Amino acid sequence: MTQTAIYAAVLAKIGSEKSRLISEAKMKTIIETKSLTEFTGQLRETTYQVQIAKIPLPLTSRKLERAFNENLIETYIKMVKNAPKKATVFLSVYLLRFEIENIKSLIKAVNAELDPEQKLARIYFSVEDYLKKRTILEEAAKALTLRQMVNAFKSSEYASALVRGAQSYEENGTTVALDVLLDKVFYNLLYDRYQKLPKEEKPHAHFYASTESDSFLLLAILRGKTLNYDSTWLRTAVPLNKFKLSSDTVEALLTAADFESALKIASGTSYGKFFAKAQSPEETIASAEKAFNRAMFQHAKVSTISEIFNIGAPLAFMMLKKAEAHNLIAISAGVEASLTSDKIQEQMLL
Repeated sequence: MTQTAIYAAVLAKIGSEKSRLISEAKMKTIIETKSLTEFTGQLRETTYQVQIAKIPLPLTSRKLERAFNENLIETYIKMVKNAPKKATVFLSVYLLRFEIENIKSLIKAVNAELDPEQKLARIYFSVEDYLKKRTILEEAAKALTLRQMVNAFKSSEYASALVRGAQSYEENGTTVALDVLLDKVFYNLLYDRYQKLPKEEKPHAHFYASTESDSFLLLAILRGKTLNYDSTWLRTAVPLNKFKLSSDTVEALLTAADFESALKIASGTSYGKFFAKAQSPEETIASAEKAFNRAMFQHAKVSTISEIFNIGAPLAFMMLKKAEAHNLIAISAGVEASLTSDKIQEQMLL
């Protein structure tokens, strides 16, 4: 079967979904809204209306964020289901990011001693239904202690990270290690699934995989330096594999004396253009994160034209849809906080 035939179904789905994306002109109109009611009114004729209609009043940016993410998940699942088999394993890794968010939500809910119904209300079940893991999440929601919750995942790919994170929690009373170790699982899986792609598909997924993974590694180390974490702790927190970063460079970053030393090393890598020193380390990191996200968004915009009969086509669309959801989340938060349109745009990918 030719590449054209193999990708026919997902290309048709991309065409249908792409026509439903919000235009930049419409997005700029939405930015000018003065209330969440007016904001959601602007979305009445969009694909998000289905999820928004289910939100119980009063409207909040938090509730809207969940609705936008539910819509994004639904779109991801459509891409995965319609993509050829050789692409689905890699594409579905982006659903695991939401599964990890589900697990993090359960951890926080257990700490807050919420009842099972309250815990389950935080879960994106469309992800778990697709991955066939609803039963595990429902069992975890019954847990009264963190150890009981961790035990529910004993047969999953998260088991080792959760056990180590739970031990750290028992020693120091913070869930930071759990969050970091779960993120590490995602990036290790991203690398592993990239490596398993057919040789002809890898070049079309490389930019997204490498930028996602390497940026996380760089930013995680820099954040660790601002918190004075030692190299031993940081080494357990970062992904095992790199794309465009050498082992020597990563080791130098891990053992750098402080944030400034680490930033200098990061600026000397092929990702140096993403690092512009700001007034504080936290602002420098935030600025770099935005720059990485914008780079992937811009690459996706170009790739929707140049990438057709390969994995780059669904990947590019998924990134465009992710950027749209990101923008709507930023606008809803900005409108709720009565920020100016200029301030809101600073948080957007345009």
